[in-house]
Parts: sequence; C-alpha cells; structure tokens
Amino acid sequence: MRDTRSVERVGEDEVTRESARSRINIQDVHERLADLVLGGPADEVVDLGAGQGGTLVEVARRSPRSRLTAVDLAADALAALSTRLPQARALRHDLAQPLPLEDGSVDVVLSYNTLECLLDPPALLTDIARVLAPGGRAVLGHTDFETIVVTTADRDLTRRVLRTYAELPVLYRHMAAADAQMGRRLPGLVRRSPLQLDSVRAHTTVVPSLSEATTARLAEVAASVRRSAGRGLGHVTLAELEEWTGQLQVAEAGGDFLFSETAYLVTANRASVAIGPVP
Repeated sequence: MRDTRSVERVGEDEVTRESARSRINIQDVHERLADLVLGGPADEVVDLGAGQGGTLVEVARRSPRSRLTAVDLAADALAALSTRLPQARALRHDLAQPLPLEDGSVDVVLSYNTLECLLDPPALLTDIARVLAPGGRAVLGHTDFETIVVTTADRDLTRRVLRTYAELPVLYRHMAAADAQMGRRLPGLVRRSPLQLDSVRAHTTVVPSLSEATTARLAEVAASVRRSAGRGLGHVTLAELEEWTGQLQVAEAGGDFLFSETAYLVTANRASVAIGPVP
C-alpha cells in the first residue's frame, strides 16, 4: 500500500484547487454565488480566499454600489484581481489568523473553495460570525471533490485516479490541508458554529465534451495526480495515469464521455448573541 499523504507543497503557480481552476471561464457557479450574495443587504461584501475574483466581478457587475473587499494569501492572485476589479480593496492575509475586520462591520461574507485549505475551519466560521453585522449573511460554497464523475471503460482505474486527486497527497502552495468531502461537510460545520444555517443548495457542473472538461478540471486532475504518482503517493502509477488519459480519448471518440462535479452552497446568518474575537 502506497502512502497517500505528503507534507510537500507544490512550488508552482497554483496555490489552491480553486486558483488552479480560476483561469477557467466556468462562470455559472460564480453567478449562482452572486445571486445568494445579493439576496439581501450587500453594502459591504468581503470574499475570503477570493483568488482572482470570479464571484466579486459578478457582484460588482450587478451591484456597482457594493463596497467589495478581497482577502487572500496569494499576492499574485490579488494583483490579478486588482487589475480586473480596481474598485475592490485587496487585503493579503492568512485566514488561519483572525480576520483584520471590525466586529459587526460586514453585510455579506463570501467564501468559495477555501475552507478545505485550513487546519481549523471552525475557527474561521466563528470569526465570520464575529465580523457580520446584525442581519448579516455568510455565503459559503465548496466543491465536493469526491463527487467528480468521469466516463471511461476502466471504472476501477478512474476511481483510483479521482481518489488520488480528491485526497491531494501533494498540497498546493498556501494549503495547510485538503478535505475531499468539504462540500458535504459544510452544512454540519455551519450548524456547529455560531452561525445559523439558512439554506443548502447543490450546484452540479456537467460537461459533455473532453476538450471542455480538460479545461474545466481534468488538466488539473492529471497534473496533480502526476505529481503525486511521481513521488510514489496516491493510488495509481505514472503508467496507469497515462493509460487513463488515453481512455478519456477513447470515450470521447465513442460518444461516451461525460464529466460532472458538484459544489454545495450554504447560506447562514449571524446568531443574535454577541460573538467575541477569536483568541
């Protein structure tokens, strides 16, 4: 049995799974998140782990008067965001530390595909509750990486490839942890936090062509699994990975190819009791 976890970090451009994907124009999930952000007062909106600002751009397009703050640890991502959205305030900050925001100062806290990167997600949820204004809302979303579906002839090999990607044995930069099931765990984490759960929605992205799916996720899957297999980590060898990529082509040529993945989107509000700062 090969070891399936490593403390190594990838010293490349990618800093989280979302930043690896953020170059891709799959806009519908950001539009869905913007719907939820703008479902109530949204004068002050803060995006935690904003990356290059996919959701904030959509919020700004619909609500030009909203004051936007992007928080991220990756300086290059914030620089790209500032180019796309110069009106937004950009804060470089480690989300493992208390948020540099005043108590009760924010109408909406947004975070997408970020909580899995933290060793202590409940601490961040507690701090989100602290900074929300009375009536303020949290909009939290996360892909559940164990929901990824790909059609190939060899089901066992596909399961092992996708399991290796989901577990992410070699973490990206700025990731202290990885949790393949963060999407499905998100409602429970919110219920056990000072936040009050309002709603849970599933958002499934379905891509019927290999070229689109490669751009959307599978190029990243292959690169991540290749890094792991090259270190003897995960559940496939490099040769098996190459076999799998060939099977993707065969499935596409035969008209059998399909890709999908599901994100869970949670809304919550601040509890009526006062929340103190995270120690």
